[in-house]
Amino acid sequence: MEASRRDFINLAIGGMGAIGALGALYPVVKTLAPSAASLASAKVEIDTSQLQDMQVRVTSWKGKPVFVVKLPEGFSESYDVIKERTNDAGKLNEELLKGQRVFAVVGICTHLGCIPLWAPSGDSDLQKSHHHCPCHGGIYTPWGDVVGGPPPRPLFIPPQKLEGTKLVIGEPGFIKEFV
Repeated sequence: MEASRRDFINLAIGGMGAIGALGALYPVVKTLAPSAASLASAKVEIDTSQLQDMQVRVTSWKGKPVFVVKLPEGFSESYDVIKERTNDAGKLNEELLKGQRVFAVVGICTHLGCIPLWAPSGDSDLQKSHHHCPCHGGIYTPWGDVVGGPPPRPLFIPPQKLEGTKLVIGEPGFIKEFV
């Protein structure tokens, strides 16, 4: 059977339509794919060997400030936390971070998004180490649990793991997912 001129024109138009559709889809797919910059910031490694006890190092993870906290061996300050204000896992942060001397919490107040300050030896309001949001009076434990003020929940905890003296933020470990 011989191909007619009409069959040839239909194939040519169909081929050009397919090429046009691929050309239109390419920018959409390229836009939706994560950029190299966002993939690079998905994991942050912090050398904790240089941190002193009760010191907080501020770094950035996925565009958010993150507080890397190092507690002394046997740290045992007790806090009157507001037990109803739990994280997404329905727990207090201290329960999730129990036994970890070095850990990271997202440094954004859960009330209105301010950045809390670190008070390693307390201040006139609370004579214990804590994070304090000066804008609206939110007070958090070193683990990020709410002690006082308007914050509705504890500070967020990113996924993280400890590899020797390196804290890797953004990879599942002792904290498996963002809470």
